[in-house]
Amino acid sequence: MVSGLRRRDCVGRLQPIAAERGGVETVSNSDRPGALVISLDFELHWGIRDHVSRDDSAYGRLAEERRAVQDLISVFAARRIRATWATVGFLFASTWDELSPHLPAIRPGYQRSELDPYGEPVGPDEDHDPEHLAGSLVDLIAASPGQEVASHTFSHYYCLERDQNEATFRADLAAAQSVARGRGLIVSSLVFPRNQWNPAYTGAVLDLGFRCIRGNQRSWAHRPAPGGGHRRQRVARLADTYVGLTPPPTTAWSEVVLPSGLCDVPASAFLRPYSTRRRQLEPLRRARLRSGLRYAARAGRIFHLWWHPYNFAHNRNENLSLLEHVLDDFDDLSRTEGIETLTMSDVSDGVTQGEAAETGGGR
Repeated sequence: MVSGLRRRDCVGRLQPIAAERGGVETVSNSDRPGALVISLDFELHWGIRDHVSRDDSAYGRLAEERRAVQDLISVFAARRIRATWATVGFLFASTWDELSPHLPAIRPGYQRSELDPYGEPVGPDEDHDPEHLAGSLVDLIAASPGQEVASHTFSHYYCLERDQNEATFRADLAAAQSVARGRGLIVSSLVFPRNQWNPAYTGAVLDLGFRCIRGNQRSWAHRPAPGGGHRRQRVARLADTYVGLTPPPTTAWSEVVLPSGLCDVPASAFLRPYSTRRRQLEPLRRARLRSGLRYAARAGRIFHLWWHPYNFAHNRNENLSLLEHVLDDFDDLSRTEGIETLTMSDVSDGVTQGEAAETGGGR
């Protein structure tokens, strides 16, 4: 069986070092190196179908999202970057016949009917419907060195919308695990669509075999909410891309394991797609990302960068250029500070193995 988990020892040791935060020099007491974690929400039409119809120009760009997946894998391979690909369960199949046996018997009855994906027509195979089936790309990700195949739920499930419940959520995660097994994969990391994490569902997440989640960026603007939050939150998230009094948030290794035992590697920053209207702000954006990486490297913390492959479907060259700049900064910090590239499962493996060793259960 091919595993979606690419393991790596991340329990290395660094001496305490000085770090800057908000212009103030602090001293890290971390005994682990800093880490860059990259996660991607791979969705194709399933992630935007509630507001993008088949007649929309954005639908026509979904072929470019498939190309972006291949571009990103090539970049990651060339730069030896590890990444987690949170993939909608529907995309694990290459044909309708592969998909249909895994459909859950109970499904959410969202109050907003446009959120229900089960009425979406799906073609017979990937050649006829590349917007809704992507088994070949899942195979490509799984076969690429350092890439972790993770789950974005089976149906792009919305955990905070009305008229869904824990029972339908459990059925969805069971379907996600089932379709992954059908592709020969084991998945243990989970990312929530629209970042709608509902802590009441922690038990369901653990029961269905997931060990690690990507929690929300820790700020008011990124607080999970139905429908993506209100307008003031969206404006604040946009502003946060370019300006801020302190670097983007990072996570201490000691904060990863929740009391439940579930590991949470919260988001630090969203790699927002390039915009010609904001091109003059690009130096600010790069500087902000660099500040978060630098702080994580010097303080021995985790910087978690995420985006959708679809974000690279337009302005491809500009988006790839920004990513290359970020990875250049990472390479510099890797040489000088020892920061590592890790997947979400690498992080959860590292902290759980470290805890076992400390309690005498590491053998």
